[in-house]
Amino acid sequence: MNTTVEKRRALIINVAYFALIIGAFYLFMRYAFWTVSPFIFAFFIAMLLQKPVYAVTKRTHLKKGFVSFTAVFFIAALLAGLVALAGTTVLTELKGFASKLTETFKSIPEFIAGAEAWVLGLLEPLPDAIEGSLSASVNDFTENLLSAFSQHGEDFATPGKAPAMQFDFSTLITPLSGVISTASKLPAFLISIIIFFIATCFITADYDRIVNFIKRQLPEDKRAALTKTKALTLSTLGKMVKAYCLIICITFTEILIGLTALNLLGFYSGSYRVVISLCIAVVDIFPILGSGTVLIPWGIISLLRGNIGLGVGLLVLYVIITVLRQYIEPKLVAGQLGLPPAATLVAMYLGLKIFGIPGIFMLPLIITILKVLNDDGIIHIWKPSRAGSAEGTSSVELRIPKLKTKKNTKGRKTK
Repeated sequence: MNTTVEKRRALIINVAYFALIIGAFYLFMRYAFWTVSPFIFAFFIAMLLQKPVYAVTKRTHLKKGFVSFTAVFFIAALLAGLVALAGTTVLTELKGFASKLTETFKSIPEFIAGAEAWVLGLLEPLPDAIEGSLSASVNDFTENLLSAFSQHGEDFATPGKAPAMQFDFSTLITPLSGVISTASKLPAFLISIIIFFIATCFITADYDRIVNFIKRQLPEDKRAALTKTKALTLSTLGKMVKAYCLIICITFTEILIGLTALNLLGFYSGSYRVVISLCIAVVDIFPILGSGTVLIPWGIISLLRGNIGLGVGLLVLYVIITVLRQYIEPKLVAGQLGLPPAATLVAMYLGLKIFGIPGIFMLPLIITILKVLNDDGIIHIWKPSRAGSAEGTSSVELRIPKLKTKKNTKGRKTK
């Protein structure tokens, strides 16, 4: 009886403990993370800069503060140059995208009529009564679309021409208030950027002092656990960032080559291939979306509009990207670092609902790091995948004593 009560009490304590941790994590991420984020990111960048800064100070005998400031300034200048170069390329491509969008907008009535004819052709084998009813519904729907477009769409399709209709300026109140609210946050954002760079310089220079202060507040075994956690976390993040950056580059190259080939064959006449390739490559990283979110609808619409070559080419390009992605990703991203697809989907959904758009990225990443730490025996949230076997059980159980001192280990063995 006492054993049962003790087990229930331990279960309640564990549930309350994890609930408290989850609640504290939620409150921090919801209300405090963005306030202290400049210092968090600054500490992370300073951590990455330690090895190169040490190497330079050792060879040149310069002060660490000067080397730290120079390294941070060099990285900031490099990032600013890359952003400026990419921004120029994107703006150039967007000009062609805008003109192409205008031409596409003009062809909407033709596309609607073609889609209507295609749907009506699918309805012909049905019985006369059902076919007549559905055809009438399709005709009414397309007539409403064409009517709406003829009233307002043609003016928008003509560059420099505004719609000829009465405009109620009260409808601008909500959008303008949103623009003003966003603009009012720009000074705070710029201040955060400045504080981030200053904090990065200071933390990089005083990194050893800060880390030693934190370690002095912890017991000996916790220091070893903290060091191991830091090493595993950086290793995991480094592998994931390298792998997915390489996947983005590979996907971008594939799409750019595919669109260029379609352009040379005369099936594609757009002049914004770089922008489209970059957007699809970024979208392809998301487990839920993928490159098919863009390529499949684009290919189907091209087929419906009669551009058979472009439609078939886009669908073939999607198949090639998918096959190569399935072959490349397991080799680049280690299996033990990833989450099951269902867990990733749940994490992304919960992250979106709880933390907004940033939660889509943060929560799966945090759960992945927790999984790596749990599999390595540093934390114990759930049983590792190999816990059922004798080998897996022993390996998990022997990891915690390794973090303790030799004295404690010997005393434990003697007992």
